[in-house]
Amino acid sequence: MSNERPKTPLFQLSVAERVLIHLSRTRFDRGSDTVPRSVCQEGISEAVGILRSHVPRAVKDLISDGFLEEGKRHVKESGKRMKVYLITPRGSERARQIERGMLSLVIPAKIQGTVVQGMTVEQLENAFHRRIDVLRLTGEEEYIDLDLVATTGITDFSDSPKAVGFLDREEALEKMKRFLKSRSTILTVYGAKGIGTSCLVKHFIEMLDEWNVLWISLAKHRTRASIEERVAEFAKLLHTKPETILESSAGVNTLIVADGYFDVDENVTEFFSDLTGRVAGAKLIVTCRDSTPSYSRFYRKEHLDSGVAQEMILKGLPDEAAKVLLGNAEIPEEAFRRIHVMSRGSPMILTMLRERDESGLRKNTTFTNEEIRFLLVEAATKNEN
Repeated sequence: MSNERPKTPLFQLSVAERVLIHLSRTRFDRGSDTVPRSVCQEGISEAVGILRSHVPRAVKDLISDGFLEEGKRHVKESGKRMKVYLITPRGSERARQIERGMLSLVIPAKIQGTVVQGMTVEQLENAFHRRIDVLRLTGEEEYIDLDLVATTGITDFSDSPKAVGFLDREEALEKMKRFLKSRSTILTVYGAKGIGTSCLVKHFIEMLDEWNVLWISLAKHRTRASIEERVAEFAKLLHTKPETILESSAGVNTLIVADGYFDVDENVTEFFSDLTGRVAGAKLIVTCRDSTPSYSRFYRKEHLDSGVAQEMILKGLPDEAAKVLLGNAEIPEEAFRRIHVMSRGSPMILTMLRERDESGLRKNTTFTNEEIRFLLVEAATKNEN
């Protein structure tokens, strides 16, 4: 009889959880009748590692819980109309919860022959500039081999916020995807405070396996010198020079995110303005407050007309996604409508209402005390029936 103790799994994701994560990462135009193969039974079975015949059983509870919708669409690769499974806003939120939980797990990892203990998945990603995709792991490994699971892209997300409350931004994600494929070098994403621009971009870049990505928080790096130092540190990780990344074709697979561009110093505006004259180099995504003063804009109409720069304005969440984030499934339609109008679908405001964060609403919004109390009461209202 063997005295060996059974191995404790690194983590345990159910088949249904794997399906949900996989479908949450699939990008396509939901209004189109043609969808990618990844949302049909065959695509799901390959991504999750189960038999195709087992897919209906795996998705049954996800459908009944409102996380998925079943339908029939034309599948690109086959040209046939097939049964497909589309994730709902509620399902997207659940997938994000699962992935956030995975980031907090303490898991041993091996890199260059050394096993590292006592670090969470998120800490491992930041420390070793690797993105760890849990769907590529079984959970039965003794440790994560970072040299094997690492993608070709080098990342530095140490400045980035945690992406939370991400729901129903398919159109915006598709626009960002098209930007990466275009000849444009700059994309500015505008939105009101709390509308979710940072969350949107963070969610997008987490799916870019082949790209080198640097995140620069302009709240932390408020001077040109500090920004240039951040780029220089990242260049060292890529074994190159900052000017090579920014201005040459060698930077073609590199993306720099500048988060929180608002009322910045003149030298910061000049730094970004200098980047509009490039003919090659890294792509740049800048998240901006929609109230950014005109004198702080670092590009001009001619850059938009020529295609060097693109703009995108992020609006509030639509009804279904806003209701999911509010977290009150029994709220009367009239009460929800008033909240949606007053909050303009802001994920930040909806989250604070769900958490009953009265001090947060006072600090981060322009609502009066009376309006805040009214919104909190409305958010907690339930149908009498």
